[in-house]
Amino acid sequence: MGVIKIKKAPTYYADYRDVTGKRRRISLQTKNKLVANLKYEELIRRRDAIKEKIHVNISWETFKDKLLNSISIEKSDNTVLRTKLAIRYFEEMKKPRFLQDVTPTLLQEFKEHLLTRGFGHSNINRILQAFKSVMHMGERWQYIPKQDWSIVKELKVPRGRIVFHTPEEIDKLLNACPSDTWRLVVLLGADAGLRRGEMINLRWEDVDFEHNQLYIAPNKTEYHRYVPMTESLRNALQSAKVGAESDFVVNFGRVRSKESLSSRYREIAKEAGVPSFLHKLRHTFASQLVQNGVELYTVSQLLGHRSIQMTEIYAHLAPASLHKAVFNLPKRGMQLVGMEEKAVCEGNKACKQIGVDFGDLMRK
Repeated sequence: MGVIKIKKAPTYYADYRDVTGKRRRISLQTKNKLVANLKYEELIRRRDAIKEKIHVNISWETFKDKLLNSISIEKSDNTVLRTKLAIRYFEEMKKPRFLQDVTPTLLQEFKEHLLTRGFGHSNINRILQAFKSVMHMGERWQYIPKQDWSIVKELKVPRGRIVFHTPEEIDKLLNACPSDTWRLVVLLGADAGLRRGEMINLRWEDVDFEHNQLYIAPNKTEYHRYVPMTESLRNALQSAKVGAESDFVVNFGRVRSKESLSSRYREIAKEAGVPSFLHKLRHTFASQLVQNGVELYTVSQLLGHRSIQMTEIYAHLAPASLHKAVFNLPKRGMQLVGMEEKAVCEGNKACKQIGVDFGDLMRK
């Protein structure tokens, strides 16, 4: 079954089974084999849609409006922004008429289009992830049949070098902060590992002084975590709460954007003479934990990583513990020499003497 050519027929035919399972042949009304294949794929897609009771020919605009309205209620602002950007970039390449027009093949073309525009590999991967989520939503709503979006592979991204601050640099940053609120920002990053969005959204109700921990809910999903407070962070929070005029811990008035937080922080770091960016504080939190012997799994839980693989970028910072682990292996040098002497040098005095000398050397 598929696209076939019938003798004496001027056009290509589709040989397929309809929704009832009956075998059929219909003319595809074209002499061009490439066009015939495209028509056949569309025919099969429509057939599958009918079999699964899926809506056929829902417009792209109708789906997009419903999607954006849905995620604005259920997802974080950051997710909404990434989704809007992914859709915008996709429409710049090709604005589909119907949702069914979007296929894995078209998504592959989209990836190649982004490469020609000069986007970095990490950025392209984030855009692809956001757009795949869009299409998965269409499948869940049964607007389109399920397709294998995983065939569009993400681009390889080299693992960069992790940068973090020394304790002396953190002290310089704290001393350069123009207000108690900015000192809180530095401590929330360096002593609790918060992302900038988590800093902005942290409320006083999330600060549990009784149990000495912060409740971090980075988005509107089920993912959340508890982070214990250091003495420095606890003292700073207690002082800030005395005169708090907002429900939010980090209060800069009406302006509450991550971009403004990042840009102002870079200015403060420059004044302190310490090259820094907000996420470097989070790297500092994780790096110092690993350097002090905390297991990667525990660090992963404190950072809110969804998989231990995300935390493995800090593994190289624990060389002492790795060396210690290797040194716990049993010493095998003498046993190996003895085995060689018995197996190879049996009855050979000269060879035995070499084995003994080598054993003496190993003991030195």
